[in-house]
Amino acid sequence: MAVSPKNLHLPPSSCFSSKIPSYPLSVAASTIRVSTKFGSVRVRFSRRSIVRYNDHAGEDEEEENWSFEEAVTLFNKRDYYKSHDALEALWIRAEEPTRTLFHGILQCAVGFHHLFNNNHKGAMMELGEGVCKLRKMNFEEGPFHEFERDVSAVLEFVYQTQLELAACSEDMCVTMDQSDRSYQLLGGYAAGESIYSLETVVDFNNGMSETTAILFSPSSSSPEPTRVKLPTLTATDKHLLAFTGDERF
Repeated sequence: MAVSPKNLHLPPSSCFSSKIPSYPLSVAASTIRVSTKFGSVRVRFSRRSIVRYNDHAGEDEEEENWSFEEAVTLFNKRDYYKSHDALEALWIRAEEPTRTLFHGILQCAVGFHHLFNNNHKGAMMELGEGVCKLRKMNFEEGPFHEFERDVSAVLEFVYQTQLELAACSEDMCVTMDQSDRSYQLLGGYAAGESIYSLETVVDFNNGMSETTAILFSPSSSSPEPTRVKLPTLTATDKHLLAFTGDERF
């Protein structure tokens, strides 16, 4: 599937400040494919983790003192909800432009949490919000630019795969234009269905390097699933300081 993140039109409502909701039990299906010179083997498993969120913390409970690099590590470990907690703590005390940057990454974390919990509409909306805020930063190179590019590619991938489901439904055929309304409509198709999973490829011929992709496979009868790279963020405190000049993070 061709992906053109630079041509992606975000929904008109993007980049408004929204409250981040709490989340239910997290369930994600994953596949590990081990590649060697003798071929490859795939192992599929389900990962279940309980996400806890406390809306009524005691007044005497101290706010956890997260660092930016801890938030990044959690994101890259795919602990998107805990990463959201860390980024939210950083966002609350940040000033512009750091505040918008943290909020953009935070919403991307929420979007991926939604995606792997079968809330496809929520994933598209949150990823759209996150990408829009990242684009406001006008990154032209470096890890933040690469992250924006990769998340944009995932958003386009999810949009197009949802469109594939909707366009040939028995109820009607629809033409989508990547407007806010089309995002809302598309999320209704396959809502609650597990159509996205993860595949990790371990290449023993290249220093045991790993790459992880998001797979779209709506049914067991589908042909070879389409995939897109799962974004990770390689930014460090050094990159953040170079962008913001703020040593607090």
